[in-house]
Amino acid sequence: MLIRQFRPNDLQRVYELACASLSENYNPTLFIDLYVYWPEGFVVLEHEGRILGFVFGVLLSRTDARILMLAVDPQMRGRGLGTILYRDFRRECGLKSISHITLEVRVSNTVAIHFYEKLGFQITGRVPRYYSNGEDAFRMDLHT
Repeated sequence: MLIRQFRPNDLQRVYELACASLSENYNPTLFIDLYVYWPEGFVVLEHEGRILGFVFGVLLSRTDARILMLAVDPQMRGRGLGTILYRDFRRECGLKSISHITLEVRVSNTVAIHFYEKLGFQITGRVPRYYSNGEDAFRMDLHT
């Protein structure tokens, strides 16, 4: 398996994974528009030429980052790929001396909530109607 930075020609596969894994319909230009702000914060996990997952984040300040999306091919879940992606993202944060990482997760996504809790994140708030279908999100934070 190879972890590498996102490249613009990865857009179609990343878009497919995001829509399939995160139950949202994103505008594909979102990925390219935000990628330019912190390319090192957008990595893909590839195996035999196929992208199996990605993590995408942005810098909020000199000490804060936000994970916007972390997605793994639904057929490949439960194999540690999300943890590999997260660890690479956290390594990039460490290179920037980031001490706080935040993210949002659907309140109904108990699998993702437990995944992030195992990584050390804690639920710190609730964001009403965060998702396009009106579902709330939990805000989760990690202080490194």
